[in-house]
Amino acid sequence: MKILNKSLIGLAGLATIGALSAPASATIITVTSFAQPNPTTVHIQSGTPNTSEYVYAGGFNTTNGTSSFVSWCVDIVQNTYLGVGVNNYTLVNAASVSQIGAARADALGRLATQYLGQVNNATTSAAFQLAAWEIVFETAGNPYNMSGGNFLAWGASDNSIGLAQTWLNNLPGSSTYSVSVWSSPTHQDLAVFTNVPEPATLGLLAIGLIGAGFAKKRKAKAAGDSTAA
Repeated sequence: MKILNKSLIGLAGLATIGALSAPASATIITVTSFAQPNPTTVHIQSGTPNTSEYVYAGGFNTTNGTSSFVSWCVDIVQNTYLGVGVNNYTLVNAASVSQIGAARADALGRLATQYLGQVNNATTSAAFQLAAWEIVFETAGNPYNMSGGNFLAWGASDNSIGLAQTWLNNLPGSSTYSVSVWSSPTHQDLAVFTNVPEPATLGLLAIGLIGAGFAKKRKAKAAGDSTAA
């Protein structure tokens, strides 16, 4: 994964390429900065896809023009350009992305369920990103192992790799998060996580709303009876 500042590229050329390749329903996505200052640098390596390099690890501050959110890299081959709007992104379900699929999408959701709320600095942001990469790029059926297997990481100056491993070793059994991916043919695919209330919570909310409505009707009726008297 490479992160490039807009000053390093020809913006006019990038805009032209994006316009030619953008699907009709595409959205302009801009990665503005890292979500946590001073992101962790770490060496990552993958056998498939074949890559080995030092990268920044952490969530991105991102905007689609109407809302801002934090996104996470799920593509370790293509580039992300900070501060450049890329107009060929489409939003898809993570399970439909060939590199991810249903099982990995579920594991990503379980990771977010337990640990996304703990991301509050550069180390925890890097740990979440590293754990997400391990889920996406480890060979299906293999145990999660940050120091071996198809995907591995080393060389971080903080405890992000060890923390990522601890989180992966203790994933919850179920997920309360849905995972979507902003997918681009020319730039990094970016995952976004949405908290989805459990069915029991939705049922309680519905009962509460019904009860509130009933109480409001009773109050209105009582007021009418008092007026009539």
